[in-house]
Amino acid sequence: MTEQRVLPPNIDEVTLEAFFDNVSSQIGASNVSRDHTFGAPKGPHGQYSYGIHSPLHVITARVFIVKAANRFRIPLWTVSRGKNLGYGGSSPVVRGSVVLDLHRMKKIIEINEEYAYAIVEPGVTFFDLYETVKKRGLKLWPSVPSLGWGSIVGNTLERGFGYTPEGEHSQMQCGMEVVLPNGELVRTGMGAMEGNKCFALFKGGLGPSVDGLFFQSNLGVVTKMGIHCTPAPEAYIKCEVSVPREEDLVSLVGISTDLLRRRILSNSPGFANIVCLAMAAAAAGDVIVRSKVAPYVGKTAIPDRVLKEIQTTKEWPWWVNLFSLFGPRDLVEAQLVAVKRAFSKIPGAVVTAKLHTCAPGQVLNPEVIGEEPEILPQTGRPTLHSLSMLNFRENGAGHVAFAPVIPPSGRELYEWYLKAKKLTMDAGFDFVADFHLWARYAIPIDLVMFKSSEQAKMRALLKDLTDMTVKLGYSEYRTHVSFMDEVASHHNFNNGAMAKLTSAFKDFLDPNGILSPGKSGVWNSSRPSPKL
Repeated sequence: MTEQRVLPPNIDEVTLEAFFDNVSSQIGASNVSRDHTFGAPKGPHGQYSYGIHSPLHVITARVFIVKAANRFRIPLWTVSRGKNLGYGGSSPVVRGSVVLDLHRMKKIIEINEEYAYAIVEPGVTFFDLYETVKKRGLKLWPSVPSLGWGSIVGNTLERGFGYTPEGEHSQMQCGMEVVLPNGELVRTGMGAMEGNKCFALFKGGLGPSVDGLFFQSNLGVVTKMGIHCTPAPEAYIKCEVSVPREEDLVSLVGISTDLLRRRILSNSPGFANIVCLAMAAAAAGDVIVRSKVAPYVGKTAIPDRVLKEIQTTKEWPWWVNLFSLFGPRDLVEAQLVAVKRAFSKIPGAVVTAKLHTCAPGQVLNPEVIGEEPEILPQTGRPTLHSLSMLNFRENGAGHVAFAPVIPPSGRELYEWYLKAKKLTMDAGFDFVADFHLWARYAIPIDLVMFKSSEQAKMRALLKDLTDMTVKLGYSEYRTHVSFMDEVASHHNFNNGAMAKLTSAFKDFLDPNGILSPGKSGVWNSSRPSPKL
């Protein structure tokens, strides 16, 4: 081991080794990794390490080590699989924390086809659930985010999303099993009753609902979760709406979210800009696009004038909106008529639609739809297709996602977009638009790709984006571990009343502060958050 070991705060080497020895005696040495260079699930570049920013001390084990962590006062940083790409991966807020990696807890407890739900452990990936559904021949389309190798539990707890009608994962969660910081096991909702058969069916339970306490949280370790799935449809129309001008974003967003509120659209539309199209074409070997972007790649942002040249040459749109229609054939065909009528109000808009149907009385199997790997997996079929974009700026480049929540009209989003685009391009980075819409909010992700030598510039850009976004009256829905305190500091209503409340929960449930300290800006009241 060539790197110097990073110790948790106020913990010496002897105490840390005693903790590892104690845990190893309970769960076996093969479940304890004392070096960050091995033990993790396979990463985007084929590595099995936890990354250079992760601590050197890693555990992959079952959750009863929480009690040992309390005894030795060792801080744990909990991850389901560590695939929180763009937000820090498996890296903790407090350097030297021991990573409690749950990726070996891979049991699918139950899949119920009739009621369209699954109950899974934290290590179950979207690929795992999909392959199990396929193997059993079940008529379900589980929701999947853009990269399918992540944890269903982890993605849901971070309020991640997918692209089927049940794609708003935090809303589709139903029932949790949680290990509290003192090692006590609880079940939420109807799971609080021993043997209740509605654990994954009715979220509320009796009395106060506490599930929300464990989202983006350091108040417990979720070890089981119910998640709702989409029943496989009889017909499916894959839709794409293209518009030619940058300013068309205003109308494109406004019409899309109105259709969502009216239940004409049932899944989350995803937007990509011409930068995404250029990157995909260059990665696929398009000689024309490569020649035009080559002078700028890895050096600065591709200028708008070059993008407009590419647009003219390739006859591309500036924005592409992807969504689908799900249901009986007569229903989705009627919905498509309404969709085309709505978007016809945008001059130059083009609606492309592809209908998939099956025999009467049957439902669609995503395996036989015959599409190429989807950028947005709207059929529930997982993919890693988006990983190909990560090498655009440099082989092995990093990326970070700046992801605010904006009102769902195009006006507010376009105002934020223009400011964010200028800041991003002025800093020398391409504005890669990964925008997502729901009926009453939008999450326009600025996907910043950076070389290893550009980390300081990237951090300065994130600070500028945060400041600008706050001035407009918005905040991120999730953020990189390095910016958790910064973002949390802006949630300041009534002199930070929410921070005081979450700190009180932390003091009560985790008085030793051992579980994911600093997660989402939540700390014990006795320990002020450090400067990162």
